[in-house]
Amino acid sequence: MIIEIVNKYFFLSFERMKHFLIIISFLISTGLIGCQSGSEKQAKQSLPEKLVDRIQLVDLEGEIITLEELKGKTIFLNYWATWCRPCLAEMPDMDKAAKILSDENFIFLAASDEEIDKIKKFAAKFSYSFRFVHSKTSVFDLDIKALPTTIIIDSKGEIIYNEVGARDWSNEKELENLRKLAM
Repeated sequence: MIIEIVNKYFFLSFERMKHFLIIISFLISTGLIGCQSGSEKQAKQSLPEKLVDRIQLVDLEGEIITLEELKGKTIFLNYWATWCRPCLAEMPDMDKAAKILSDENFIFLAASDEEIDKIKKFAAKFSYSFRFVHSKTSVFDLDIKALPTTIIIDSKGEIIYNEVGARDWSNEKELENLRKLAM
């Protein structure tokens, strides 16, 4: 069909060619013509629209952790990987912050989409006070572009913070910011 249209318009005036290009551009931009397969389109359309609704976590024993059961607390959710040096570098500071804020209705979770056994082996090497969890949702489906990424979910279940990059979470400025977010 497109070839017939091209043949028809190819030998016509410049003005008609311009119209043809506008129509093709419109068809491509609306997705009527494109390279994305139907299954990719379906996968993207089947994801919940809100980022918080896409988050699926399990503990290291494979038990589902729902954000609903954590409602009422401020959730510090840090996405990391065993191979990510900045992620590993910020963990001691996350641990300090988790201890400092433990009586202030915070829960600290370190989530990775790597295999549970790999997370378990890593966690066994340390005695951090925060909880390691497995993310059933890949970081790509959560629109995470780089690690570490920290998402903070307020006591009502809404994302109030979503930032990329390692921080010293235990310094006074960051602790103050976390407390403000929890209000």
